[in-house]
Amino acid sequence: MSDSSLREKPPITKPAERPRLGITAMIPCYNEIACVERAYQEIRSELAAYDDVELLFVDDGSTDGTLEAIKGFAAADPRVKYLSFARNFGLEAAFSAGFKYASKPWTVQFDADLQSPPEEMHRLVDKALEGYDVVFAVRENRQDPWYRRLGTSGHQLIARRWLGIELPPGASVFRIVKTSVARKVVDSRLTTPYFIATAPLLGARYTTLPTSHRPRVDGQGKWNLRKLVSHAVELFVGFSFRPLVWLSALAAVVVVAGVTVLALALAGRFGPTELAEASLVTGLITLVTLAVVARYLVRMMRVQAIGVPRYQIREANIPIRADEALYGYETPYVGTEVWENAS
Repeated sequence: MSDSSLREKPPITKPAERPRLGITAMIPCYNEIACVERAYQEIRSELAAYDDVELLFVDDGSTDGTLEAIKGFAAADPRVKYLSFARNFGLEAAFSAGFKYASKPWTVQFDADLQSPPEEMHRLVDKALEGYDVVFAVRENRQDPWYRRLGTSGHQLIARRWLGIELPPGASVFRIVKTSVARKVVDSRLTTPYFIATAPLLGARYTTLPTSHRPRVDGQGKWNLRKLVSHAVELFVGFSFRPLVWLSALAAVVVVAGVTVLALALAGRFGPTELAEASLVTGLITLVTLAVVARYLVRMMRVQAIGVPRYQIREANIPIRADEALYGYETPYVGTEVWENAS
């Protein structure tokens, strides 16, 4: 893989320093009862190579017993921390909360389905210690349905080449991040918390690393075609204004074409059929334009709704911010305090 688009490689850090790292293993979960036990066991086993670790589960409003399983892990293992959302807020909200509440200097984000093998985290760690803020895993021989593989490569290609968005090629959510940098990304409060695009935008030193990938063993994948399309659109309108520029040019072309058609109709060169066809084309272009503009209006509304939290936490076993606690001060949290200062 070419490194031409990556940041300049910093000096190498000695591998012997690795065990002294403080690492948060962050695992977002949504209805992963079929996988969560295996995820806990495998990730815990790999974390044994490090001295200072925690496992932070972020339950994204699961309804299938996932939270109860996580509570069982926490009761038996003091290194297990958890946050549980009041409802399903989505993956972006889950990893945003995970980065915010991670207590160690480095955070490794895993998928609960373990398609990216936890043993690959050591290679990510070693790469990060060369001086990077973020190391994104790139899935080799990706074991996902064809539409997911095509969708990911397609929307990243469009983002980089057509829309001018800087994205680490092939980057996935399996990654190691310096926690302080991750919090900068979360606190940036951009209109869409698209981490892969925001980290380069803030100037984080990043690189990518090829890692193995395996088929999902248990449970059902949560990504369908609708979510993939929505995710791509959020990236496009959240990080580029080029579509609006193109639409402005297209509108000018349509106006010129409309005036030309009208003149030809008045001159008797166009009949009712030709006029109907021209009106249909113009109407379709108008609808597409309105749809794109509407997405940008939604983006502006999100900016103005900056005080609206991305998620609400129903319960946790660590201190949480008062403005992110669903019940505020009224209901005690399991073994936690609520932060007095919500700033």
